[in-house]
Amino acid sequence: MITIRAACIADAVYIAEGIYEAFMLPGSDLEQDPTYHQRWQDALTEVCAQTDTHYSYTNTWVAELDGQIVGIMIAVDGKNYRIQRERMYPQLKSMFDETFGLGWEEMEDEAQTGEFYVDSLTVFAPFRHKGIGTSLLLYAIRQAKERQVPLVSLAVEPMNPAKILYQELGFRYHRSITIFNEEYHLYVADAYEK
Repeated sequence: MITIRAACIADAVYIAEGIYEAFMLPGSDLEQDPTYHQRWQDALTEVCAQTDTHYSYTNTWVAELDGQIVGIMIAVDGKNYRIQRERMYPQLKSMFDETFGLGWEEMEDEAQTGEFYVDSLTVFAPFRHKGIGTSLLLYAIRQAKERQVPLVSLAVEPMNPAKILYQELGFRYHRSITIFNEEYHLYVADAYEK
């Protein structure tokens, strides 16, 4: 049975791994450096263990299957997006510069007031295709409704096949956005229609 709960500080290492997977960093040329993954893991774990950053455990929910963490979702109220990002990204600047070739300063805001923004959603590889991602997204929609935030939003690469799932759950294309020099599509769903 899949259960979803608010993350706690002890989950920071799992959240960090989920973010790493969501970035699709595994397999990059930089991974030829044997310290690369561990440096990201350490930097992200430190940020995830804080309470006032974008990737904080306080903005995260974990999915468990039979008591084992099988997925994570980071979602933030858009009204807090910029300030939490500004607290977090300087701590990760060297890693972002190394990986993406530019810093967060050049990025557009991914979320705005009135949106509950799903920043990262990862189901760990052995547990995919079991409805866990769907459960997390439906949970995000419920969270938005409870918080009286009218829209749930997320960014997705144009060729990502997950767009089909998002559309089945009521998400629709809203606009294009540039994240680390790559084009993404911002999708939104109405929280009050579910």
